[in-house]
Amino acid sequence: MLLVEKCLWHGVLPLLFAEAELPPIVKSARETARGWQWALAARTRSLNDVIVGLCDTLAGEPFMLIKGGDYGRRLYPEMSLRPMQDIDILVPSARIDEVGRRVQRAGYTLMPSAGAVRDPAHHERGFFKGDILVEVHQAFTQRPRHRIDYDAIWQRRVPLEIQGRQAARLDDVDALAYQGVSMATDQLFVRFIRFVDLWLLLHQRDGIALAAAERARDWQATHALYATFSQACRLFPGFRTPEVTEAMARVLSVRARRFIDRWVLPEPAEVRSTRRPRRWLQLWRKVCLMDTSVRRGAFALSHAMATIRAWL
Repeated sequence: MLLVEKCLWHGVLPLLFAEAELPPIVKSARETARGWQWALAARTRSLNDVIVGLCDTLAGEPFMLIKGGDYGRRLYPEMSLRPMQDIDILVPSARIDEVGRRVQRAGYTLMPSAGAVRDPAHHERGFFKGDILVEVHQAFTQRPRHRIDYDAIWQRRVPLEIQGRQAARLDDVDALAYQGVSMATDQLFVRFIRFVDLWLLLHQRDGIALAAAERARDWQATHALYATFSQACRLFPGFRTPEVTEAMARVLSVRARRFIDRWVLPEPAEVRSTRRPRRWLQLWRKVCLMDTSVRRGAFALSHAMATIRAWL
């Protein structure tokens, strides 16, 4: 049962249920947890209903599904194989207020927030539809962390049809570069399903890791992309292909790579835990996974000012 519990926490239990070739002892453990398969399938249907409803609510508004809402369709044979804790969408920053009003008129409830999260310039806002959280992003993460050209991202977006409704998703290279930014934003303390996403994103086509490395340079997100690739290679050696190795060499110097590997990346023992690292360690990794001292200083100042504005 410990295996099942770990698979559930890491978001890979649906993949365990879908696998045909397993040792007998694993098959036996899986059968004792068969009820989870039905529960997860029901959750997927609920999430999909909310996504379809969002498409209706935001008809005429530009928005993109990001993270699990995109990956479940883009990367996996069935959406149910990619469980989600919530639904994330990206909207243009100029439209986030109107999007917020539209979803609230449609019955969504604004999630209570505190501190810097209350600031209107914060990169995301949360809304509940029943027990499902929808996070509306106007940026991938706090803007001072990186130099992401969102106008270019919107120009590269790929149309997406969902049960006859119109939406969009990130282009392939943007999605891979964003995966690096997203995992680094969480200081690499992520569930294993995020590494499965990364593996599938890397196998969309040849050369995509090198293209993502160039995109990371444009975004000033090279530390984030390197750390994500390096941690994946450390935990799962199959990631270390010649292309990924070359991409990592392109984004950072040898000295910078050694520093991140030794002093920043979570050790395997920490990864096995479900307990978040201490706050000081989270802050250390946040600082180290930004590209420049200017970015680090701007992030600290922005966070402080956002907290002050939120309480005025």
